[in-house]
Amino acid sequence: MKNRLTLNYILFLILSFVVIFGYSYFFSKPVKKSGNNGKAPQQAEQNLEKTEKNPVTSAEPGSRTTPSTSVNNQRSVPPIDIHLIKPSGRTLTVETPLFTAKIDTLGGRIIEWDLKKYRETTDKDSPPVKLVNGPENSIYSIPDISGIRLPDLIPFKYNGSGTINVIDKDKQFDLTWNGPSGINITKTITVEPDTYLLKSSIKIRNNSSETLDSRLFLYTYGFIEHKGRGENSHSFELMFNNEVKRIESKPEEEKKYSGQINWFAFSEQYFIKSVIPESGAVTTLNLRSANDEKQLVSEYVYPTEKIPSGAAYSKNWEFYLGPKDGQTLSAAGYNMEKAVNYGWVEFMAKIALKFLKMLNSVFHNYGISIIAITLIFRIAFLPLTLRSMRSMKIMQSKMQKIKPKIDALKEKYKEDKTKQNQELMKLYSSHGVNPLSSLGGCLPLLIQLPVFIALYDVLLYSIELRHSSFLWMMDLSRPEQLFDIPLVGIPFRILPLLMGVSWYFSQKLTPTTTPASEGMELQMKMMQFMPIIFTVMFWGLPSGLILYWTVSNILSVGQQLYIKHKVHV
Repeated sequence: MKNRLTLNYILFLILSFVVIFGYSYFFSKPVKKSGNNGKAPQQAEQNLEKTEKNPVTSAEPGSRTTPSTSVNNQRSVPPIDIHLIKPSGRTLTVETPLFTAKIDTLGGRIIEWDLKKYRETTDKDSPPVKLVNGPENSIYSIPDISGIRLPDLIPFKYNGSGTINVIDKDKQFDLTWNGPSGINITKTITVEPDTYLLKSSIKIRNNSSETLDSRLFLYTYGFIEHKGRGENSHSFELMFNNEVKRIESKPEEEKKYSGQINWFAFSEQYFIKSVIPESGAVTTLNLRSANDEKQLVSEYVYPTEKIPSGAAYSKNWEFYLGPKDGQTLSAAGYNMEKAVNYGWVEFMAKIALKFLKMLNSVFHNYGISIIAITLIFRIAFLPLTLRSMRSMKIMQSKMQKIKPKIDALKEKYKEDKTKQNQELMKLYSSHGVNPLSSLGGCLPLLIQLPVFIALYDVLLYSIELRHSSFLWMMDLSRPEQLFDIPLVGIPFRILPLLMGVSWYFSQKLTPTTTPASEGMELQMKMMQFMPIIFTVMFWGLPSGLILYWTVSNILSVGQQLYIKHKVHV
């Protein structure tokens, strides 16, 4: 009986830890990755060198370096990495209040995209966030026409200024190319001053005497890297048949999707590089390793269409390259806001974020807003917390009164643990004592857990809190970065220590009852280590989250002091 009872309490404790630490996988250590977007610099240089030795100039009509494929067959990424071809056309610079983009007329591809309002770090001289930083992760389109050899990258012409400033109204410009057999291709790009969207369209006019089969391919390059929840992981996402699919580890083989594809993207913690094809038809998306085997390429395929003589084939799509801001993504349409992953607490996380933003509009500091939301939350649950604490204190008083009888029973039946437990249960029942009532103090903690998780996700994935400072904390969405402890190399952080100390005093003041058995005694002893365990586990968490928990602990100490002096039994 003793072993069974002890086992039950140990199982209860383990389950409690599972509930409390259910998000422990958040704390995974980041895996260091080579620069150049996951591409080894040496390998990238080798690829570029290889490309230069065997270039795809596309300078002459009909200079496709790989045989044109029939539209009835699946097109393959050419053996030469088109995305590594250095810009050899005319580079156009697009300036808006939100971003700076560079477009190479060779292929009409985006080769750079800098976000003006976001910096890489909190340093004053930090460079802007680059979502596209060279041809190796460019975005481009490739038309395919049966029976006609087209360049892999169309050498478009543009006659306007090399700098296109978009300040107060939309601007539209055309890239044109006159190809063989009476084929004319026009790529139109529309830029708006107040959005991270870039609208594109392509028109292929058939001036030949024959009906042609044509389709269009959209290519994006990126990589997938899972560093653990809370780190800047990279993933591939798409809205497929009205459901978000997330690929968080590099697929071992090619993935194919055929159906309704609203959007697809290479995504990271706070930013996203996405394509929104404007097509209501069933389309195809392929995701596979690029030729260098480090990057991935997504290939979106529009359905094949016939172009009668004298007619034109037109397709539209949009790019969204910007922050994962819920409102901005929602304005882009196609359920793009679902790219922000709040997990199973999404509903509560959105409420918490909305509430935090409302408080921040008053306090103009997210640190103060976190303190305010903690106070509000504590006040909301104050009646439940006080009732739980009052009940625990009453039970503590009852246990103290019958403690001599408990000790006497333990001594009388010390050789027969089964009989001892039976008599203890009778004693508790006759005096209205519930030996498990001490666990009632965990109820407020368990109630806080969903809010804790929701706030955790808000701090991790809401772009609004990125680089928000408070007191000595430069970024509430990241752990403190003060200095490393000499010899051991562990970063020294103040807030987790304050949280551990406040938790210790909160636990010290919590009313406890006399252990009903050796199993409960073991449990209570283990619970004494909770402040230390949580301090270690919280060491690498966002400072905003630890600020919330520290303030919550301090308020708990105040509540317990109130109960201690005001409640008499």
